[in-house]
Amino acid sequence: MDFNSKYLATQFDKAVSFITGTNISDVDVQLKLYGFYKQALEGKCNLPKPPIYDLKGRKKWYAWSEMGLMSKEEAMAGYINLVISINPKFDEEKSTGWVTVSTFANDEQPLSENEKTISDWVKDGDLEKIKTFSGNVNVNDAMGMAPIHWASDRGDLDILKFLIEDRSADINFQDDTGQTALHYAVSCSHEAICEYLIGKGARINIQDEDGITALEMCSDEKLKSILVSRN
Repeated sequence: MDFNSKYLATQFDKAVSFITGTNISDVDVQLKLYGFYKQALEGKCNLPKPPIYDLKGRKKWYAWSEMGLMSKEEAMAGYINLVISINPKFDEEKSTGWVTVSTFANDEQPLSENEKTISDWVKDGDLEKIKTFSGNVNVNDAMGMAPIHWASDRGDLDILKFLIEDRSADINFQDDTGQTALHYAVSCSHEAICEYLIGKGARINIQDEDGITALEMCSDEKLKSILVSRN
């Protein structure tokens, strides 16, 4: 382990110790930290996607899986810089040369616009970019999800409407584990999304690979009444 790697590992350990005793209320930040942490320790995510009813487990899986092929060193640097953004003074020694001794000074290398797919635009909520896409939207991406699943997961009704009404997204299209947009809407308790999907003919009895339907996974009585109202 060379000097840079030793320094990086030391700073990473300090950042982890700091976060362990810190209350982070922002769920997105929590998940990002988790993704960097898992990538730094274990590398590329090699676990199967948790079942849809394990909402917390799925969010953590996505946070790790979205790190892709990022190296462990880059993940450590990403974790450290995210902690710095939370509290620049988490380690008073960081000013002694963190930027100069590490070649991974940036939090994360963002995708260029040329590298982004329609799934990335949906995740970003960028409807204008989505409108420029002229290909088939009924195709699952590397994460096993189509744009309609991402829109439903994010609770973005405007993008969901555009995909279905302007780009002919199949409302009952299934992801790689058999889940539909309605499964995602139910698991995330997106009431408006559920209402829209049901109104457009989403089926409540499609089973995922575990044999679970959107209706069966619904524990909220109000959502359940929405699901059965037009079926």
